[in-house]
Amino acid sequence: MMFGYDQSMKRRWLAIFLLGLGGCAVGGISASTERSSPRVLVLGGTGQLGAMVTRELVAAGARVVVFARPSSDRTTLVGLPVEFVTGDLLMADEVERALRGRRFDVIVSAVRVEDGDPNFYSKMMPSLLVAARAAGVRQFIHHGAVGAGDNVKKFIGLGWERVPGIFERLKDQGEGERLLRESGIRYTIIRNARLYPADHAATGVAKLTEDDTVLTPMTRADLARLTRECLLAAACLDKTYHVRDDSLAWPPPRR
Repeated sequence: MMFGYDQSMKRRWLAIFLLGLGGCAVGGISASTERSSPRVLVLGGTGQLGAMVTRELVAAGARVVVFARPSSDRTTLVGLPVEFVTGDLLMADEVERALRGRRFDVIVSAVRVEDGDPNFYSKMMPSLLVAARAAGVRQFIHHGAVGAGDNVKKFIGLGWERVPGIFERLKDQGEGERLLRESGIRYTIIRNARLYPADHAATGVAKLTEDDTVLTPMTRADLARLTRECLLAAACLDKTYHVRDDSLAWPPPRR
C-alpha cells in the first residue's frame, strides 16, 4: 500500500474532528475525541529532519511541543509558534518530568543518534513509552532505519559489513521497534535510508510502501511531508513502512 500527497492534512483533521464521522472510531482512534488541532510532541525537533517535520506540522495547524536538550541549537525553529520542553531522552527522570501533567495526541521521533551509541533506542524507548502512555498518546510515529532488526537479512550482499558498527546499531534499531510494537500504543514506523543533503528540494513523488525490500534514497523535505500525512491517519496505524523515491540517484551526494 502506498500513500501520496492527495489532500491537505487540515482537511483530514477537519473531517475527523469536526464531522466526527458519525461518532464512530477510526482505526482505533476516536473520531470525536478532540475538536481542536492535534497536540504533537516532536523528539529531535531541532535537528535537520525534526525541524522540517515541525514546520510541516505547524503549517498544517498542529500544536507542537519540541523536546530538546538544554544545549540544543534552536535557530532552525526561530519564528515558529512552538513550545519547548527540555531534557535528555536517555534519562528516565528527565523524560518523566518533561511530560508530567501534559497530554499529547501524537509523538513523532526524529531523533538522530549523534554519538553512535549502539544501545540508544534500547535505553530510550522503555521510559519514553511509559511517559507516552501516561500522556494519553494515541499514535507514535517513529523514524527508524532500513535494515532494523531482522530486516537487515533482506540486504545481505550490499557491503554493509564494511561500515563499522552498523550491525550493532541496526540491532538496536530493531529492539526499539519491538518495544514500540509491544507497548500497546498505536504506531507508525517509517524506515529511512540514505538522505540527500538537507537543502535538497522535495521531489514530491516519494511514497510510503510496506514492501520491506525497498532501498532508495530520499529527501528530508519529503520525509517531513509523509510524516505529516500519516498524522492520526487510520491507514497508517500499526504499519511499518519504507520510503520509495525512484526519482533520486543513488548514492546521495555528500556535503
